[in-house]
Amino acid sequence: MSGGMAEAVSAAQSDSAVPASGTVEITASSSSASPHGVDEFVERHAGGTFFHTSGWRARVVRHFPHRERLLVARRGERIVGVLPLFETRSPLTGPALVSIPYAVYGGPLAQDGATAAALLTRVRSMIADDGLRFAELRNAELDPALIAGGFAELPGSALYCAFVRELPRDPEECLAIIPRKSRASTRQARDRHRLEFREAPKAIDEFHRLFALNKQRLGSPTFAKEWFADLLALGRRQVRLHVVTKESTVVVAVISFLHGGTWNPYYSGSLPESDRLAASNFAYWQLMQCAAAEGFGRFDFGRSRAGTGPFQFKKNMGFEPTPLPYRFVLGAGQSAPEVNPGNQKFDLPRRVIQALPASFARVVGPLLMRLVP
Repeated sequence: MSGGMAEAVSAAQSDSAVPASGTVEITASSSSASPHGVDEFVERHAGGTFFHTSGWRARVVRHFPHRERLLVARRGERIVGVLPLFETRSPLTGPALVSIPYAVYGGPLAQDGATAAALLTRVRSMIADDGLRFAELRNAELDPALIAGGFAELPGSALYCAFVRELPRDPEECLAIIPRKSRASTRQARDRHRLEFREAPKAIDEFHRLFALNKQRLGSPTFAKEWFADLLALGRRQVRLHVVTKESTVVVAVISFLHGGTWNPYYSGSLPESDRLAASNFAYWQLMQCAAAEGFGRFDFGRSRAGTGPFQFKKNMGFEPTPLPYRFVLGAGQSAPEVNPGNQKFDLPRRVIQALPASFARVVGPLLMRLVP
């Protein structure tokens, strides 16, 4: 565990040891600017992620029509909980709350059970008062405070798993933690295919082209290039872009998020021939080396659905799946939504996207992304 993550866990544990006395007051904000102290609370809390920060939330507000409804819990002047919500009005789901749009993680951060319970009560009131269908909480985990606050009893989804592992302190040991068969392919990518890896913050055009091609092959919409450029504008302390090249051609490109002690390769794109070259194996080995060299203690491979290619690829790279405890707060008479790539209702839109000319798919994709937060 890196020093940054250890400090975050230690601070969160110290907070949770403070007696839960005093009235919890919840305030709501519709501004993309974080109230004073929110980012600091996120940094201290062991469950805080890059997606909870104002950098991510402000960009969702900037690029998409969803209304931010950030909940902040306080005892007196002290922040004891945060729940970043966005109100979405997609024709696929109807009016709803999501924590957090376009993110695999989100959900409430609370110092103690009483704070978590107060946040849950407020969410239920928002759903009832505003005629919303549900709130989707994309929790990375259900810590003791959330369990005590009633979040464990909410209806959930077992659709996705996370893939996270500790990194060795010595970057040279990263190859050894990859299972034997994938390790051999990774070596071949380096030695036989002569692939090269580098940080390339200005390679946004190459990245977006590969990302959009991958999404179209899957029948999924893509983001606009401006979305990625705005994320990279946060600076390399939080966001990095790396590429793998074969001679002068970019075959894999990856955007990673850095938060606390965790390195998270989040967006990627690749050419079809990258599989033959084992270029993805090579890319993620090199990223693990980068992370370990900079003192990051954890490598977060993100989420995948069981039975998919990405799920198996991550297992083959030595990562074990952990079910993500997503939860739903439902309005009266409502059921949990099923907006995911495995839903057969999306077979026709998927085939349409796959059949589009690539240039047109890059134009249409960002418009469709506004409907799928």
